[in-house]
Amino acid sequence: MEIFLIWVVFAVIVAVAASGRGRSGFGWFLLSAVISPLLSFILLMVLPKVGAAGLQKDETGAAITPETHVRCPDCRELVRNDARKCKHCGTALVPQ
Repeated sequence: MEIFLIWVVFAVIVAVAASGRGRSGFGWFLLSAVISPLLSFILLMVLPKVGAAGLQKDETGAAITPETHVRCPDCRELVRNDARKCKHCGTALVPQ
């Protein structure tokens, strides 16, 4: 009985961690209850975080969209539209 209780507690911990990473807490609870909380937790940590509606976010937490970011002409990394210099390679940019 104690093993079952510990299994469910760890499944709940995985569900809370999944919810914090933008994934379905209930779905991850079911997955970890069926297979293993340890395997589910490892899989959860390997997968990237999901933002609102699956959007990527920059380091400030702002969503990366074509209206807010452009690609650097030299290194092809995404930089903000209003940037004067690429933060990745240092190339001078012309603000749009």
